Amino acid sequence: MRNRILNITLAFLVSLIGTVASGAATVYAQKKKNVLVVGGGSSHDFNRWYKNEDTKLINSIPGVHAIYTDNTDSIRYYLKNMDLLVLTNNQPIPLTSQQAIEKFVAQGKPLILLHAAVWYNWNDWPKYNLAYVGGGSKSHETFQEFKNIVINTSNPITKGVSESFIFKDELYRHEPHPAGLGINVLVVGLSLETGKVYPVVYTVNHNVSRIVGITLGHDENSHLNTDYRKLLTNSVNWALNL
Repeated sequence: MRNRILNITLAFLVSLIGTVASGAATVYAQKKKNVLVVGGGSSHDFNRWYKNEDTKLINSIPGVHAIYTDNTDSIRYYLKNMDLLVLTNNQPIPLTSQQAIEKFVAQGKPLILLHAAVWYNWNDWPKYNLAYVGGGSKSHETFQEFKNIVINTSNPITKGVSESFIFKDELYRHEPHPAGLGINVLVVGLSLETGKVYPVVYTVNHNVSRIVGITLGHDENSHLNTDYRKLLTNSVNWALNL
């Protein structure tokens, strides 16, 4: 009887260890580039579009493994094992996670900022917009169709993207920060209502990190669009130098 109990106990422990190991494998993938996508906040369906569409799309890239979280407290723990951070959120980021992101970028790790994350979200973290966003947006035009125009066709991020494409979105009134590091605009958005032009895809001239900003991405009109998906895929490949 004692041997039988011992065997059952050992079998349970082996099963438990296997379950834990399997769970860990879903978070960190060996021999793949690990990507953390952070969402959550207001005015957007983060689970539907950034978790179920964008994170899934990133996971389809060969050699890449992506996970999604809307718990900004967990950023500092995840980043220890990540190769790329993708921020899509507009919810608060605690000081400990802010510091972890700053350390991550200072080490030369890449950063992609999508839609809500290129806004002026955090008054307690001015360095974010100055050093990482290269400026930001404080307003946007009415949700409606506008024309996206690729102005740098030689950049890897715009490779295979239509030279111009139209879909409904929030055209962010993005403005580069005059004291920032400067941005390299790749795609602009042309308002069909006012005729004004704003950056919608750009890179930041950071001294050690590869940083991409994409102001597009409000709902299905962009996330399911072929050109948006190509821009995101190319951005991940460029950021990770794949």
